[in-house]
Amino acid sequence: MTIRIAVYGGTNLSPRLVRFTRRLTRALVRFADVVLVSGGFRWFESREQHVSVDVAVLTEAKLRIDPRRFRERFETWLPAKRLDRPSDDVVRFEDGSVHRVPGTDQACRFELVKAVDALVTIAGEGNTRTVLELALALNKPALPVPFTGGDSREVWRRNGRDFIEALNLEPRLVSELESRDGSPARLDRLAEQIAKAVHAGARRSCLVLMPFGPVHDGFYVDVLRHAVTAANYVPHRIDKDDYAGNIPALFRASLERAGAVVVDLTGTNPNVMYELGQVHARGMRPFMIFRRRRGESLARQLPFYLRQEKIVGERDDEAGRRRIARELREYLESLARSFGARDV
Repeated sequence: MTIRIAVYGGTNLSPRLVRFTRRLTRALVRFADVVLVSGGFRWFESREQHVSVDVAVLTEAKLRIDPRRFRERFETWLPAKRLDRPSDDVVRFEDGSVHRVPGTDQACRFELVKAVDALVTIAGEGNTRTVLELALALNKPALPVPFTGGDSREVWRRNGRDFIEALNLEPRLVSELESRDGSPARLDRLAEQIAKAVHAGARRSCLVLMPFGPVHDGFYVDVLRHAVTAANYVPHRIDKDDYAGNIPALFRASLERAGAVVVDLTGTNPNVMYELGQVHARGMRPFMIFRRRRGESLARQLPFYLRQEKIVGERDDEAGRRRIARELREYLESLARSFGARDV
């Protein structure tokens, strides 16, 4: 599993914020599963050259990531050259694995937010606000660091509760984020806390694999989505949450990012069975359910290879749905606790 985390924001950082951004980057790359995502902004050619968030992240990443793995762990997302804000004389870098979006800088921001699992912003003007609003619209965990000012502070003021709930931030950390105490030691500790909170939040993506169509949508909305959200995970269903693209490619990308997988085997849909095979091939243990009809034998409905698996087989009635929701929530909460134990 890989976790893509974007650090985004201002183009003119103070020395204090440069240090903070680099400390945050250092803390993030300590997680072996993190891939850093950048917008590749270097500077404006016609203006005085300052240090941007992108440059601060790149500088620290090059120091901390093994050069042999740099392309695996650092991505630069760029718009088409001919569509990239020519009036601003933008100069960009191309480091790590480069993703060139065939569109404008605005289209690139949209694709970047879609691709990442979480987002941290530092300061920023205008475009940072757009990125945060996209994250909210797409239900992506994001953290604008309010003490850094600019868009990050303004969006936090308006939507702080949304960010706190999405990342399950503790009150003490929220207080630290808003504090005006800028001592280097405090900011270094805060960078570590932010990295841990964002990493945990990004990992809590729960991929839901099930047949598509109106017959199954009600069960997803009424049972699965509620149970996943109640366990503090973000539910992800390809046909609902990915707006365009090749379905097999979207599935593989979503599986790479998933912190948990739920598989609804009802009807043994061929597409779902293929997806389950991919899940097992990656050594993942999904939560599997089967909605039975009255008098239906679960064993007779399942392929031979699945008959020894633990599958929650309940009737598709009110009592059965309650049991499925309860067991799914307990499974996800147990998974989150095991993740937390490994992070200590």
